Amino acid sequence: MPEKEFIISQATRVVAEDFRNNILKNATEILQRDIQKVTTQKESDNEIYLTVDDHAAVEGDDFQINQSTDSRITITAKTSLGVMYGALAVSRNILKIDDFWYWMDTVPSVQKSIKWTNFDLHIPDYRTKYRGWFVNDELLLRGWKDHDSDRYVWNRVFETALRVGCNVIVPGTDVSSQINRNPAKSFGLAIAQHHAEPLGAKMFAREYPDLTASFIKYPDLFRKLWRDAIMDQKGTPTIYSLGFRGQGDKPFCEDDNSREWNDQSIADVVNGIIQEQYDMVRELDPEAPMALNIYGELAGLYRKDLIKVPDDVIEIWADSGYGKLVSRRQNLDNPRLPLLDVPNPHHRQRGLYYHVAFHDLQASNFLGLLSNSPEFVSSELTKAHEKHFDTLELVNTGNIKPHVLYLREAAKSWIDGYQARTNDQILDDYVANYYGSHQAEIVSLYKRYWQAIVQYGSHSDETAGDEFAPFMIRRIIKAWVGHREKMSDTGWVVGDVSLPEAVKKIDGLIEPKLPEWQSLVLDIKKLMLDLSEQDAKTLYGDLYLSVLYQANGLNAMHLVIQAYNLSMAAQKDDDYLKPFLLADEAYHAMSDIVFAQDHHKSTKWYDFYKNDGYDDMPLTAIKLKFLRHYLRTLGDTEDEDAWERNYIKTPGEARVMTLWTTSREMSDDHLAKKLREKLIDKL
Repeated sequence: MPEKEFIISQATRVVAEDFRNNILKNATEILQRDIQKVTTQKESDNEIYLTVDDHAAVEGDDFQINQSTDSRITITAKTSLGVMYGALAVSRNILKIDDFWYWMDTVPSVQKSIKWTNFDLHIPDYRTKYRGWFVNDELLLRGWKDHDSDRYVWNRVFETALRVGCNVIVPGTDVSSQINRNPAKSFGLAIAQHHAEPLGAKMFAREYPDLTASFIKYPDLFRKLWRDAIMDQKGTPTIYSLGFRGQGDKPFCEDDNSREWNDQSIADVVNGIIQEQYDMVRELDPEAPMALNIYGELAGLYRKDLIKVPDDVIEIWADSGYGKLVSRRQNLDNPRLPLLDVPNPHHRQRGLYYHVAFHDLQASNFLGLLSNSPEFVSSELTKAHEKHFDTLELVNTGNIKPHVLYLREAAKSWIDGYQARTNDQILDDYVANYYGSHQAEIVSLYKRYWQAIVQYGSHSDETAGDEFAPFMIRRIIKAWVGHREKMSDTGWVVGDVSLPEAVKKIDGLIEPKLPEWQSLVLDIKKLMLDLSEQDAKTLYGDLYLSVLYQANGLNAMHLVIQAYNLSMAAQKDDDYLKPFLLADEAYHAMSDIVFAQDHHKSTKWYDFYKNDGYDDMPLTAIKLKFLRHYLRTLGDTEDEDAWERNYIKTPGEARVMTLWTTSREMSDDHLAKKLREKLIDKL
């Protein structure tokens, strides 16, 4: 019997049974686009037909592919989502479109046409029932457009989520989630909700800006927001999130001074709200699943047996923010309570909220790679699945592009039979997929990233991500220039100590790692010269920037600490000259980060980092520029001409020079450059 075959070419049309079905419409457009990408020639006039059939011989969201005639392939499923998965399976397995093509700028192999013979494609056997992305802290995505459209960008978010196997998404935070909810549904994704936005309701403070966000004072206003949210989503695939947190994702009692709060009184309010929300969903959308995020303060209350949860609600437990399956540190409170040993006497289904990106304005990773290794993440996810925390898994994606390595591995972990993988296994697989040459060298460079990471705490997972350096730099400057005895918000790393003691401790953590980071920067730069243009672009965006954040950020902090120590010991004006030059170096180190972001090797990503309000490298550069001038103000004259006269001008010129007969004083940039030239041997 001759082998069945189907020729995919520019002449192949993708059509849907019902274009009123937005999910089928989007599936059609994606597959048609991908066919146009990878084929160049028109051959047989044929079609790929997408249809939903209640009688399809598959279960759940699986699909079947049949060659119904020589000129027609039919992709059939019982659900629209199943058809979408089928279209994407063709894209992935037959057309060879990478799941993260958009974020990694992968270029598919182009052919005249493609001979398709293997029609036995299926979704993987997933052990995780609800698999989702939590697109959170998405400042970069909010501030960026592609094809002059933010909708185009978010559509690629939804497409990628589906490609890796998601069936659930939290489509952003606050306003973003409201805007993106229906578009996400049009791709086939069920909607889950941010733990600070129960039921997907609008934030109280946004709707009622003049009122205190107190359920005690305004219960009916909260109830209206909840009911409106359910009515807006009822009848569509939704996993309702129950619970109650304060505005801006903090304990609600911080917004509510209506009483003195203790554990029991907090629990009483939360329990009452959970029951009200549960009853409201059962009334308005009776078949919908519900989940409770046991996050932040709720974790401690639950362990004290103070939180009451209906038995058919899925419990979602969260990692530390750094990937470790222990409770999250909140300020100085860091009990590190293990997640996986919490008793489950009611045998509730459990899930996991896991971070491969995190923002805590302290030491987390926002712009770059997670500071704990892929091997570490793989191990933690495997432990969670072994303990059956796998009914629902939400992976915090941040802004997706900086975190592809981890998002890819997390998606693999959802598949039945997944076992923890080593760094070698993960990186060999990853690099082979995204780089065409020098693969062993590139694997080595990735490994060196985690070897160079600063460990700020006593636990192996307490490692410093890209937020660490700019966070600390800004607080050192604030305390120093503000003549404060201590830095703010840093007790978690230095304890309750004076500013001099704090900077000494911080410098002791970072200084030994500086040579490793500088060496890694240089080695990546060298290798990029030998790579193809495509591979160089990939390495630049996926690893080089992550390394630069660490190398230049930590170096800038070290320089600031040196400048501080010398400044504190200054006895005369000229003793501020070297601190001035050190601050200048720190400023340029941070400015180089901003320049590297703005001049990405791929022009597509030039503006991607513009809305970074977390690491905020531009603000940190501004603070360092201010510090530089502050030190000049301390050491130079009121007219800022003494250093220029004494160290740059010739003796004769310096004696007769007056600012009003020659030229203005030098700028800080110009002065620093000239001072460094003149004093290089002495410095």
